[in-house]
Amino acid sequence: MRILIKDVTALLPKDGGFEAKKCDIFVSGDTVEKIGDCGELKADKVINGEGKLASAGLVNAHTHSYMSLFRNSADDLMFHDWLFGRIMPMEDKLTKEDMYWGAMLACLEMIKTGTTAFLDMNICRGAITEAISKSGLKAVISRGLVGNGRNDESGLERINDTLYDYRTYNKFPRLKFAMGPHAIYTTDRAYLELVMEKAAEYEMPINIHLSESVKEVEDCYKEHGCSPVEYLDEMGMFKFHTVAAHCVQLSDNDIKILAERGVYAASNPISNAKLGNGFARIPDMMKAGVKTAIGTDSAGSNNTLNMFSDMMFMALCHKGNTRTADAVTAQEILKMATQTGAEALGLENTGVLKEGARADIIIMDMNTPSFQPLNDPTAAMCYSANGSEVETVMVDGELLMENRVIPHLDEERIYFECNKAMKRIDS
Repeated sequence: MRILIKDVTALLPKDGGFEAKKCDIFVSGDTVEKIGDCGELKADKVINGEGKLASAGLVNAHTHSYMSLFRNSADDLMFHDWLFGRIMPMEDKLTKEDMYWGAMLACLEMIKTGTTAFLDMNICRGAITEAISKSGLKAVISRGLVGNGRNDESGLERINDTLYDYRTYNKFPRLKFAMGPHAIYTTDRAYLELVMEKAAEYEMPINIHLSESVKEVEDCYKEHGCSPVEYLDEMGMFKFHTVAAHCVQLSDNDIKILAERGVYAASNPISNAKLGNGFARIPDMMKAGVKTAIGTDSAGSNNTLNMFSDMMFMALCHKGNTRTADAVTAQEILKMATQTGAEALGLENTGVLKEGARADIIIMDMNTPSFQPLNDPTAAMCYSANGSEVETVMVDGELLMENRVIPHLDEERIYFECNKAMKRIDS
């Protein structure tokens, strides 16, 4: 399909940042064919972009989609109480159908708030990936891997879950798969080495939680005599394309290692603050050259999968924490939330609005109080937008949402099924 977005204000890449430019955008199939005056090109569909802002779609670099069911059900708890005392007991009651609808709710929320791709960690085979495949979003999917030893039956079953989804759904071009060892405190070295062997065999990246809490770091020093980053580095994990979620409690040497190994740090600022884990050293990490993306974490800890919330908080918390107003700028935030996020997910030619790139585009209504007067569209994306301004979402040139309507998802059914599941789980 050929789509012409006419007379839109677009956020285009320039000198490592972004500039706003009034233009046409012509999409042919899954690709942005031309940006500029496209009046001579014949389109099957024309979208009036007057008063609209176009951007590359947002990329959520860390989620647990099925946990949308747990929104507003595990609040005001410290991390270990939240995880082991509240979340895991609820997870034990989940059925595959529950997780399917939780993932559907997550995809619905992400489309509504301008996310076009995400990196997910889940806890079952089939159901969650099936839901994501129906959403139309791009995703890298990893089964959370927990195990001790190379012969741990439950640990081996989790690896088999990963391979089942990989073999079953690799025909979907928008889906990719990763090995997802949960964390160093839920796996031992022998199991992690097995995971790395499988990652090498199937040419998969690694998705892992890393240095999220003080306790995780302290326990690692007690058991291994080093930090979690040093432990995984010595093991050789960072030879793989690795996305490390959180990275809150890092030493100077940890930061140096992540930068040198090319590890992508997926920062989850709202979740980390809400669970009392603190603030990642993002300004120091950026200065050292650590490639930093933004994730929301789950709706069970963040309460929302709205990237606009984390984009604003990411900028503000580090300005306040360092008492430096330009510690993280709006230009840097938008790049983290688009281009760097896409690179973290291994998505080629994605996360940037330019000719020849994949047509993953969001269109926002600028005729809202939060955007007026439109002095700086990039700043508006970071500091003013709340996600409700997103009207149209396109992935690979396919319109997933137009005028806030998502025709292929039954919103009322999704809400009904999720509420029904939680009434049983939390009874």
